Amino acid sequence: MIYIPEGEFIMGSDVDENYDEQPRRRIFLDAYYIDEYQVTNSEYKKFVDATGYKAPYIDRPWAEQYNWKDNTYSPGTGDKPVVLVAWNDALVYAAWAGKRLPTEAEWERAARGTDGRTWPWGNIWAKEKSACKQQGSLMNVGTFEQGRSPSGCYDMAGNVWEWVKDWYQEDYYRESASLNNPKGPDLGEFRVLRGGSWIHEKGSCRCARRYFRRPDHADNYIGFRCAGDVQ
Repeated sequence: MIYIPEGEFIMGSDVDENYDEQPRRRIFLDAYYIDEYQVTNSEYKKFVDATGYKAPYIDRPWAEQYNWKDNTYSPGTGDKPVVLVAWNDALVYAAWAGKRLPTEAEWERAARGTDGRTWPWGNIWAKEKSACKQQGSLMNVGTFEQGRSPSGCYDMAGNVWEWVKDWYQEDYYRESASLNNPKGPDLGEFRVLRGGSWIHEKGSCRCARRYFRRPDHADNYIGFRCAGDVQ
C-alpha cells in the first residue's frame, strides 16, 4: 500500500456539464494508505479460498468470459483486476484483508495529487497512459507505468471503475459544509465509483469524474482497490 500524507488537495471540477463535481474546493485529509494496484483476480481468489465466499459470476452471455468456474478465474487472467463484484462484495473483501474501502475524497487525492490535475499524469490527455476504451479490453494491473498518479498508484484512469465507500448524492459538494475528511452522505440509493474503465472514453477517466450504481450491482467494468488507516 502507498502512504498518503495529511494535507490539502483540490477536489472537484468546474466542467459545466458535470454539476455533481462542482464546486472545486480545497479539502483536508488525514494521512491514510491506499492500494498501489486494483485488486486482482489472484488476490481475490485467496479471499474466496479462505472464506468460501461466492466467486464472481453473472448468468448472462456478456459475462461469460469473466465468470469464474470451479471457484477460479480464467487461465491467464490472474493479474487482471477482479470484476463482477458488487460494492457489498468489495466491502467484505476489504474487511477480510484488514483494510477498508477508500472514501471518495481519499480516492481522488490519491489519483490527482495536490495540484488539481485533470488526469493522474497531468492536464493533457494521453491514451497510451490509460486502460481506457482505446485499449479495447481489460489490462493487467500496472501495465501503464507512465500513467501512475502523483502518489504512485496505477490504473486510476481506466481499466475498471472502482467502488468507494461513499453514498452518492448529486449536490453533495454544494450542500456539505465539511472540508475536513468528508465521508459523503449518511444515506442514499447508490454508491460512488471512480476512475473510468476499459469501455469508457477519456472524459470518464478524469480524476474528478463521479459515477454511481446500486451497491448490489456488478459488471465487467467494475472493480475496486482498498485503503487503510494510519495507526
